[in-house]
Amino acid sequence: MLERTKVSFFLASRSILRGNKGITFFTIIVLTLVYLQLVFFSSVIGGVTLKFNDVLVDYQTGDLVVEPKQDELYISNVDALSKKIEHLPEVVGVSPRLRLKSSIAFKEKEVGATIYGIDANEEGLVTKFESAMVEGEFISKLDRGEIVLGRELSGGYGAVMQSRSLEDVTVGDIVNVMINGQAKEFRVKGIYNTLFFMSDSSAFVNKEDLEEILDAENKAHEIAIKIKDGADEEYVREEILSLGVQEEVRTWQEFAGILKIIEGTLSMVRNIFTAVGLIVAFVIIFVVIFVNIVSQKRQIGVQKAIGIEEEIIIASFVLQAMFYAFVAMVIGYSLMQFVFTGYTQSHPISAPIGKVSLDLSNSEAAIRAMMLFMAAVIGSLIPSYRMTKRSLLDLIWGAN
Repeated sequence: MLERTKVSFFLASRSILRGNKGITFFTIIVLTLVYLQLVFFSSVIGGVTLKFNDVLVDYQTGDLVVEPKQDELYISNVDALSKKIEHLPEVVGVSPRLRLKSSIAFKEKEVGATIYGIDANEEGLVTKFESAMVEGEFISKLDRGEIVLGRELSGGYGAVMQSRSLEDVTVGDIVNVMINGQAKEFRVKGIYNTLFFMSDSSAFVNKEDLEEILDAENKAHEIAIKIKDGADEEYVREEILSLGVQEEVRTWQEFAGILKIIEGTLSMVRNIFTAVGLIVAFVIIFVVIFVNIVSQKRQIGVQKAIGIEEEIIIASFVLQAMFYAFVAMVIGYSLMQFVFTGYTQSHPISAPIGKVSLDLSNSEAAIRAMMLFMAAVIGSLIPSYRMTKRSLLDLIWGAN
């Protein structure tokens, strides 16, 4: 067995070293492009998914969210509970929020919105709304009767649903917010744009404004929690529950339903591109190996004539294809991981959801490499098997 393998390696190496260098170069270049095509879409989806996750955590949920017990409207005694959670070493910030569905009216227009009542200092430790301001300022702890609107409410700044916004609102305008059937006036202090339509459809007021109206002192509808970079959400969730917390504690992934739908759709498109890429790879390898075999037909006949077994000759051509695929994968992986991905990390691509970088995981790269490798094996096995089954006379003297 070992001797037969050595002979196969010997025949394959001689064919690569003494064969047509142009064909070898062309084959490796084409397979490199095929591999890049296979991993490029995966890296785009990886980058977009990462961005979606970041904006959800940075502008919506934080890393964890505490919600009221089942069948209860509020989290009670929220100040004491917040202090308990703050003392965990992994926790960076805690922001209790009051939240209600309401409507905001300005002139002749009225739009539905989610209004959050927050402590600006605490919210600043959990989310990044303050850095997303495009006009005016974010509310401060002492502001009363002021409101900050997302761009989907104010309109302008590239709002996705401009026609369903208040359109002409600017900083300093007075809007009416309907709360419990009563209209309350708020002065617009600022407008923010996170590029995430769910976050941009909300508004923020001082928590004390909502506490008075809802009679909800020391209560909250949710507590958003920010943890240290690299800390495990599930571990911190268990730590919070171990404090005796009876409320629901959820990780941000449990709020990513719509993002999972988008990710699933993109993954389906990616799989289609992968299937097409593999078919292209298979055809290219088949054609290249077939041309290579035809050019060596007489040599194959001589090899058979001197007693080299057909399996050894077939194995030599499969080894050649594996060599081409391996070199192409090394070049393709290096280009994608160290050139293209590295470039987009330092020069992110501007996309509708913000700056996006390519993100290729090693597991995805390995899976695509294995697929290309299998295509190379199958694409070389078929033509080499058919050629070696021909008679000696046909191989040595027959026409191509």
